[in-house]
Amino acid sequence: MENLLTRVLITGVGGFIGSNLAEHLSSKDYEVIGLDRVSNDEVEQKINKFIVADLTICDESLITDNKIDYIVHCAGIASVDLHNRPVNTDYLATQKLLHLSKVSKVKKLIFLSSNKVDGEDSYSKSKREMESLIKKELSSSNISYTFIRSSIVYGRGMGSNISTWLKMIEKRTMPALPVSSSRILMISVQDLCKCIEKCISNTITDNKAYVVSDGIPYSINEIELAARRTFNKPAKYLVCPRFLLYIMSKIGDLMIQMGIGLPINSRIYTMLFRNTVYLTHEFEKDTGFRASTTFFTEIPSIFLKV
Repeated sequence: MENLLTRVLITGVGGFIGSNLAEHLSSKDYEVIGLDRVSNDEVEQKINKFIVADLTICDESLITDNKIDYIVHCAGIASVDLHNRPVNTDYLATQKLLHLSKVSKVKKLIFLSSNKVDGEDSYSKSKREMESLIKKELSSSNISYTFIRSSIVYGRGMGSNISTWLKMIEKRTMPALPVSSSRILMISVQDLCKCIEKCISNTITDNKAYVVSDGIPYSINEIELAARRTFNKPAKYLVCPRFLLYIMSKIGDLMIQMGIGLPINSRIYTMLFRNTVYLTHEFEKDTGFRASTTFFTEIPSIFLKV
């Protein structure tokens, strides 16, 4: 079993996933070193060392001097709608991290990717490019990798578009959705941390890519109904026509080009009405992972922070 002698570097440690992972690994007696562009006193108190640095320009010694065993790469632009930029800073940061990994002779790099990696939007393309880069750079080294293609992550402090949608339902600024057959995959942040931990020293996961979720294809309409019940809002006080949402999504696309994010765009529209899911169980078979919770059981605690 891994212990305090095993050092894990978490990039993006101040973020939603990174901070939860830091707390989880610390509780399992890993020596956790976190890296983020901005300081975070709350996270710093829970880990062994907190490095404030920009990966794209940081000095090599910040990483190499710490004798890292494993790296979990969580750093990246949080909003999937802000990846359509001239310079992909996430890619540049990953390039630098790969260089540091080789210099430091780490054992393994775990990259937090997305189950939408095969999509055509800028976020999906960015994740796909980084996966290709990691494969290429590590193929001739002794460093292994694992790609965690995470589904939508839920939990206290979540900041995804799902969270924005829930806030709008709570404030009654979001009309009810029309009937939709669309479904999405999700996973709790606690279960995602367990997935990552299983990949740290489990060699069966070396040089593989896994889609991870809690195994439930969630109906968009069921999520909305559960939210309205939790907030004690009418289930159907006003239904927004689908064609109107489509028009709004196109306006949202134009606003993204101007650097302005709206609650709906073509990607969100697709999630709401055209999304299909493909469940895979490879990770469960390889590691024995079983999800401990579902979105519906976590709704009360999530909404306390929404």
